[in-house]
Amino acid sequence: MKLNSQTCPKCGSIDSLIKNGKDKHHVQRYKCKQCLKTFIQNHSTTKHLHFSDYQIKKFIGYMIDDVSLEVIARNMNIDIKTVHYHRYLVFHALSTYQSSVRLTGTILIDETFISIREKQFKIYRPDGKDIRGLSFNQLCIITMINLEGISVAKVSSRAMALPHHYIDLFNENVQYPKMFIHDGNTKQYQFMNQFPCEKINARKDVSMKYSTDMVDSYHSNIKRYLFKHAGFKLKNIQHYLNFFVYRQNYLASHNIKNIRQQISLKNEMSADLLRRVKSVRKTIKYETYLNDKGITDILENR
Repeated sequence: MKLNSQTCPKCGSIDSLIKNGKDKHHVQRYKCKQCLKTFIQNHSTTKHLHFSDYQIKKFIGYMIDDVSLEVIARNMNIDIKTVHYHRYLVFHALSTYQSSVRLTGTILIDETFISIREKQFKIYRPDGKDIRGLSFNQLCIITMINLEGISVAKVSSRAMALPHHYIDLFNENVQYPKMFIHDGNTKQYQFMNQFPCEKINARKDVSMKYSTDMVDSYHSNIKRYLFKHAGFKLKNIQHYLNFFVYRQNYLASHNIKNIRQQISLKNEMSADLLRRVKSVRKTIKYETYLNDKGITDILENR
């Protein structure tokens, strides 16, 4: 069967490709009638890498276990720049992941803050001294998590998030909530009032039945995760959060009873991430990684 408007990657001839059976993985093979070469058309992100799927899966496994990039480079005997680029391929495959997360039931909502430490993004007083307190030198991360442990975490703004940040970032994630548990932050009310459900201020709950302990622990886990990667560029923080949330949700969506199940589940997660990476068409060059602006627009917002 002839394929129209197809170019042979071997000799460059046009409209000369025909189907030529499938390989052992049931992937379509093609043959060029001009040069008689056979091949598999592969537009995946990993096609141009000098790594086997096994090696990429091993690399992803290191990421899941929070191994530092320097240790990955040493253990896999690859250049640190290559490690950075491969990590970005994983990040890119998860760039839209949080848009697919749906939170139901009882939802805890809160925000946490991290310091803006990079000099080009810091704001100083006229006398040159750093601004103290909760200021524009703090980056706000809004988080939501339900009682099943499914979560979302997104960078919203410098300093305190405004009502429209909650609406713009999280309306797509909340579906049929039964209750919101919050800490009394008035900036959250406009978002929560869109949904006909109960809202509980945990700080004013005299029954001591409700608390924000679960989301507070979640924030501690985020900061612990980011601390392990203290050398990351701040503009890439949303990429790190996407990966953290993906890993958190994957583990939370399975009832893990012992270490053996956890190891097996992490292997499944590695395989799932490999499929996600390979499903992205090869449009990501090393320059793409270097030029990714990340959340620079938020960091530069004065």
